[in-house]
Amino acid sequence: MSIPTARLLPALFTLISLHSASGALKVGDPAPNTLPKRWAQGEAVQKFEGDKVYIVEFWATWCGPCISAIPHINDIYKKHKAKGLVVIGQNLGEDAQTVSGFVRKMGSKMTYRVAVDDAAGTMGKNWLTAAGQNGIPCAFVVNKKGKIAYIGHPMAMEESMLVKLLAEPSTKATGEMSGGSADKSTSLSAKATELANLAKAHIAAGDLDKAEELIAELHDSLTENFLYVGALLQLDLMMAREQDDDVVLFSKILAEDFAGNSTVLNAVAAVLVSKSDASAKLKSAAAKIATPLSTAEGDGQCAALGTLARIAFINGDKGDALDLQGRAVTAASPAELTAANAALESYKQGRLP
Repeated sequence: MSIPTARLLPALFTLISLHSASGALKVGDPAPNTLPKRWAQGEAVQKFEGDKVYIVEFWATWCGPCISAIPHINDIYKKHKAKGLVVIGQNLGEDAQTVSGFVRKMGSKMTYRVAVDDAAGTMGKNWLTAAGQNGIPCAFVVNKKGKIAYIGHPMAMEESMLVKLLAEPSTKATGEMSGGSADKSTSLSAKATELANLAKAHIAAGDLDKAEELIAELHDSLTENFLYVGALLQLDLMMAREQDDDVVLFSKILAEDFAGNSTVLNAVAAVLVSKSDASAKLKSAAAKIATPLSTAEGDGQCAALGTLARIAFINGDKGDALDLQGRAVTAASPAELTAANAALESYKQGRLP
């Protein structure tokens, strides 16, 4: 296998570190408390929850066997995610831009969460080195008790083992919230706000590579309840690059990760049809998200109806657009009413809001 020169030193450093490991971490031990801090795809995992089974799989873009294993891991994830399987693809020794670009190219073959290690290689040290593993790919399986159930090559990981682990009873305390004691601050930090605004400006200016760097940096500044800010900016970036297939796939991931959060779901749907020439696949993806929200009274209904009205107008169905936007006005809260009425007036005048 040939490793690009730019990535050779970090790769060798990782392999040397792993080779010198003591192998103290073994099957049956509690999983390390160390979890990724930087994410290239998917919602962050703040801690291991007792109603889920986790695969933490170490890989790199220069590693041929790692790349070969990705579709297999993805198939297992898609098959069992509804039952509580969470997959974390933990990259080793590469920067966020490299990892994000690779994940974007993989598209539907790599839909699980993907993380980037820090400069010190903390994840690699506390998992691989601790377990005496001297190469990648390497997968760890964590059961509902928070203990290591498997360490080894992901292709040798038996699906029957995962099925058995997923069938075990939950150890999650009654009333425990997902995310545990993670920071639930009610406002964005000044740094996160600045990075988000800068990323938006660079997307608008067409400086997309710089925007991607800023979004990667932004993820490190976001608390759990504001992860959607980075996710939505990533979606904006993909829209600007006109990667419709990737946009549709990513929107599905966001719809799953933020299910129940009507504000985020409506924002995702709105981004998909933000352009007047939105493709059929983008309009279809937006409609799939907005339609259930449009029939549920309460927060989110007005925005969802507004998205469906926009789709109808783009499709040339002015009558449907007027009807849907009229219903949006009826469902609007006081804070939404002005914008909803303005959109209705635009449709009456034959203009897209």
